[in-house]
Amino acid sequence: MPHFLKFFIISALGFFIITGAKAQMSANPPEIADKIRSMGTKFNRDVIVATRKLYGPLMKTMPKDGIDVDKDQSYGTHSRHKLDVFKPKKSSSPAPIVVYLHGGGFNRGDKKGSFNIGMYFARNGVIGITANYRLAPKAKWPAGPEDISRVIKWIKSNAIKIGGNPNKIFLMGHSAGAGHVAGYAFFEENQLKDDGVSGVIFSSLPTFNLATKVSPKGVLYHPGEKAYFGTDPKKYERMSPSNHVAGRKIPYFIAYAEFDMPMVQNQNLQLINAIYKRDKKLPTVKQVQGHNHISIMMHINTKDELLGLDLLEFIKTN
Repeated sequence: MPHFLKFFIISALGFFIITGAKAQMSANPPEIADKIRSMGTKFNRDVIVATRKLYGPLMKTMPKDGIDVDKDQSYGTHSRHKLDVFKPKKSSSPAPIVVYLHGGGFNRGDKKGSFNIGMYFARNGVIGITANYRLAPKAKWPAGPEDISRVIKWIKSNAIKIGGNPNKIFLMGHSAGAGHVAGYAFFEENQLKDDGVSGVIFSSLPTFNLATKVSPKGVLYHPGEKAYFGTDPKKYERMSPSNHVAGRKIPYFIAYAEFDMPMVQNQNLQLINAIYKRDKKLPTVKQVQGHNHISIMMHINTKDELLGLDLLEFIKTN
């Protein structure tokens, strides 16, 4: 794409930045690491199924100690307005809160596949909230950030009950979930006043600059993205976070997988450089080595601490 090269020099620096936590060696079992590597950066149903099959046994045996879980709490009127709360049984209350939104191409997915995320945070003294949100094609932009606002309102009303700090909220999303988080974090009109958001965590963000993701006909390639953002190219500029970076500044943690799809890596490249251009310094960036678009989240709460410890450090220092 025409403006790709101007991002290259800064990105060469940005992709090697990690958080302040001690650099970690992956504890991904060698047989899993080899299979993930052999899949490369391809992303299709076969890769999804194969990766989930690799991590299935680890998900079943992961630690669940010291956690209380309150499932299917309603945060709105829609059937998808449900969230699960993972609370540490012992913590210094009030604890920081992480709200996690799953991926799924904007038109599918469910919080039940993200229980490992909630458990990991709760085991480490952080309240983890995994939330469902409305799906495309019925729910279109800006339904995602609207649902995030509803979750934050729920937290504000229930913070004492769950032992959380309503002024220490972190928004975290993976893939399409990260797209929704971006729709909240970069668009001030979508934000609540005094929302208590202390930081934002993007994992494999796929939608930063929509104009760089279109077909020769000018519409988005991905069917889920097209269902959510629509088919009018004239509106893509307005809906792209890349055109709304100049507003509110929130600390960002940007994570991407070594074997993420080139398209995702390019969107993160643009995000990193936009934040650098704005702040004159790089945001916190982590390449999660040895992982792909699925395993970057599935490995959390296993013995592999390649990403988890850095997330905890980001929460601790913000």
